[in-house]
Amino acid sequence: MRNDICVLITPVPEGIEITPHETEVFCEIKSVVRSEFFAAYGVGLTPKLTININPDDYKVCIKTIGNQKYRPSQIRYDGELFTIIRAFQKNIGEMEITVR
Repeated sequence: MRNDICVLITPVPEGIEITPHETEVFCEIKSVVRSEFFAAYGVGLTPKLTININPDDYKVCIKTIGNQKYRPSQIRYDGELFTIIRAFQKNIGEMEITVR
């Protein structure tokens, strides 16, 4: 159940500056599965959380300028800023985002 709120942050170039576009979404926080942790750790990444959101919320955060799409690269949750390692749609109603 998605009872928590997190902020998806999409960096979008505007002129010579990069502007972060922030979108609040409902989310569910889960711990990283052991197999996923060790697979990521093996390539030098240290995943901290898995965050589940609605795929439609993620799609709203994708910004398009010309032919270029800009996807969220960071998430703020509980006052802490995380970097997105991986995002994929598990099924029609669930998007899983792994962060470090």
